[in-house]
Parts: sequence; C-alpha cells; structure tokens
Amino acid sequence: MENVLQLFKFAAVGCVNTLIDWSVYFVILKIFPAESAVFYAFAKGFSYFCGIINSFFLNRFWTFKDSLRENEGSRFAKFLLVNLVGLGFNSVSLYIFLNLEFKHTMALLFATSITFSFNFILNKLWVFRKGKMVAKTSGG
Repeated sequence: MENVLQLFKFAAVGCVNTLIDWSVYFVILKIFPAESAVFYAFAKGFSYFCGIINSFFLNRFWTFKDSLRENEGSRFAKFLLVNLVGLGFNSVSLYIFLNLEFKHTMALLFATSITFSFNFILNKLWVFRKGKMVAKTSGG
C-alpha cells in the first residue's frame, strides 16, 4: 500500500512541477519578450530546472519522507542525474513514437508514461532509498 501511495504522491508532485515549470517559462517570456529559439530554449531550461528543485524537496519530504540530512549534495546530484536522463528518454521516446507515425497526443502520452515510470523507480530505489539494500541469500 505504501508503494501505491508513493506513486500517487509522485504523480501529484509531477503535476505541481509542471505548473511551476510552465508558469516560470511564461513569466520569463512576459518579462523579456524575445523572438529567438535560443532564448526560448534557455528560458525553458531554467523553468524546467525550477520544477526539478521543487520536485526534489517535495519528493524528499512528502513522497518518500526522507529526513536524513547526510550526503545532501550527493542525493541532489543523483536526483538531477535521474531527471536529466529521464528528460533524454522522454525526448528520444517522443521522437521514436512520432517517427512510427503515432498521433502526437498518443506519442506524448507514451513518452511521458515511460519517463514517469523510469523516474519513479530510480527515485524510490536509488535517490531516496531507505537504508542499505542487502541481497538475501538462501541458506545452504
């Protein structure tokens, strides 16, 4: 039951992150109107990073309830790596699905589902893992 609750919390955090990401992006465009693809890319990178920062803290304290303060820099580096690899998976998946002639909405849905699953599993088992994972061996 804890895993299901964490999955729903992780999804809720993702919705909040998207809201932050898009809000920051559109505020930047409103304050600094520019007609440059490079500017849009930098603005999007910054807004996405704002969502990642929010995601780290909400997932740390709410989704996975991790109150340990040790190795905070290492934990954030792992979190950032997972999110950047996830972003890469998302982009590549979307590209593949579109080239397989999926409708844009379906391609986006499948790519997002893949990325969501990847991010949840790695955050749960690696970034915010509780205690040490010990391999169980059968007696012999």
